[in-house]
Amino acid sequence: MPDTAPAPRLFIGSRVTYHGTITEMHDRPLYLLPCMWFGHCDACWEQDDEFGERHPMERDHFMAVDLTTDRRLHHARRAHLTPVPHEWPEDTVPVNINGYWYAAAYTTPGGSDRARTVHFYTAEDFMGRTWCHIREPAPDIRRLDELGRRPVI
Repeated sequence: MPDTAPAPRLFIGSRVTYHGTITEMHDRPLYLLPCMWFGHCDACWEQDDEFGERHPMERDHFMAVDLTTDRRLHHARRAHLTPVPHEWPEDTVPVNINGYWYAAAYTTPGGSDRARTVHFYTAEDFMGRTWCHIREPAPDIRRLDELGRRPVI
C-alpha cells in the first residue's frame, strides 16, 4: 500500500489556487478565508452543536476570494484548493480557531477574560484579525499571550 503525504495545512490569509468545477476561478491566485467569513453556511453549522463543542480539528471547506474582482467561491472543498507557497515569519504561532488554521502574530483582549482578538499574518501585505471565545486558553493562545506582542505602529 503506497504511503500518501498528508494534505498541506491551509492557513487563513494565504493564497491558493482552485481546481474544482467552477472553471472561471481557475488559473488565478485566490485569498483564503473561513467559509462563514462573509455570511452563513449551513454546511458549517451542521458540523457544530449549538455550543460549538464538536468543531473538527480541520475544516474541509473554505471561502476563496479573487481580490482583484471580489468574486467569491463559497464552500470550496479542501481537495479543490492548492496552497501557493509562502514563507511565514519566523515568529508565527499556528493557531486553530473553530477548525481553521491561522498564522498568528499576537492577541489582544477581546472584551472578556475568555475572549481574544487574534491578529494573524496574511500572504497579502496586511495583518488580519479574528475574534474568538475560549473556555480555557489552549497552549497556542497561552503562548501568544505570554509573548505579549503588540502591533508595530
